Amino acid sequence: MARILVGYERGDNLGHYRRLAPVAEALAAEGHQVTFFLRNPYDCRSQLTKNPMPFIQSPDLVPPNPVERGPKKMGSYSDIMVYCGFGKIETLFPATLAWRTIFDQVRPDLIVCDHSPVICFAAYGRIPVIQVGSGFTIPPAQDDIFPGFQPSKTATVAPEEIVAVMNEVQTRLGGPKVPQVTAPLRTTGRLVCTLKGLDPYKDLRQDPVVGPTEGLQSPMPLPDKPAVFAYLGIEHRITSKMLAVLKESKLPVEAYVRGMTQATAKKYTRPGLTFYKSPQPIDQVLARATMAIHHGGSGMSLACCSAGRPQLALPIHEETLLNSQALGRIGVGRSMSFKDLESAGAETLSEFEADPRRRERAAIIAQEIRDAGPFRPMDHILQACRASLGNA
Repeated sequence: MARILVGYERGDNLGHYRRLAPVAEALAAEGHQVTFFLRNPYDCRSQLTKNPMPFIQSPDLVPPNPVERGPKKMGSYSDIMVYCGFGKIETLFPATLAWRTIFDQVRPDLIVCDHSPVICFAAYGRIPVIQVGSGFTIPPAQDDIFPGFQPSKTATVAPEEIVAVMNEVQTRLGGPKVPQVTAPLRTTGRLVCTLKGLDPYKDLRQDPVVGPTEGLQSPMPLPDKPAVFAYLGIEHRITSKMLAVLKESKLPVEAYVRGMTQATAKKYTRPGLTFYKSPQPIDQVLARATMAIHHGGSGMSLACCSAGRPQLALPIHEETLLNSQALGRIGVGRSMSFKDLESAGAETLSEFEADPRRRERAAIIAQEIRDAGPFRPMDHILQACRASLGNA
């Protein structure tokens, strides 16, 4: 059977792993030799322990110094490419060479990836690639440039500068010329694994939107008494501000804060505020909650929408900001910045939790999601993989 690389080179937390793990498992079950590539294997260690599969570390050539990483204000996906190394020969060449070395060792017949612009470029003209990701990680690529994240935004780095860097790398490595900045992402397959209402490019989308590979819940009745579930990362500045509000609040709270030490947990602990040391089963914590607080990640947004839970999002980058805005558009949530939290208090949190309009809207959205299903994204993904391998 075929040798297949499955994984992601950008993104933290467990969302990308959870999206791709079912794909890797299904391909392995069909007899293929699957190797996972992970950006953050340490964060995935408990999942890998439960479900071991061969894996490698994704090459990471993003400069450790934030000043060197590229545009601070990002207008389109091409700015993310600059952040990932596409802006300079000194970063894109070694990153591409690292992937070419892996290709020579693994000899993949197919690559299935999420949020992996460098591997798409390294495989360009050489190995078929199927992208499986959220709406944000698979931007529309039918035009010569990527659309802006917002109608008023454009790329902060000229696309032709990125194309020039890519073609210099291709010249040095003997690869085909790249005509436009979007060309490496025009892969064999582009399967968008989200709900149409949460796709930030829904009005421009020409790719198939096949539904989430994991995380969707059945609609859940709200508990009689108020309760909050929070899923946050301690490394973000806004998290400590939110934890202070939660401590001040009288609402019952269950929280998993990734990276939190015991000393930090002790600082914010109060009666009724419980911190977990590891991620909890999402269906169980949402069943006990009347509201969820998170950073606006795709997986949590989808899970909460399908369960019928109002959401308070604390966005930390462009993707989570767009997700948070989508939650606001469909009426199930709102976003809060660090500045918003500075002026907000426990009363604001209680008022949001008790808002009957958001509760009603969340229940309606959950029912609409259930009625739109069942979604069968794995059928579409496996069909695309089989077609690509058959053509090869």
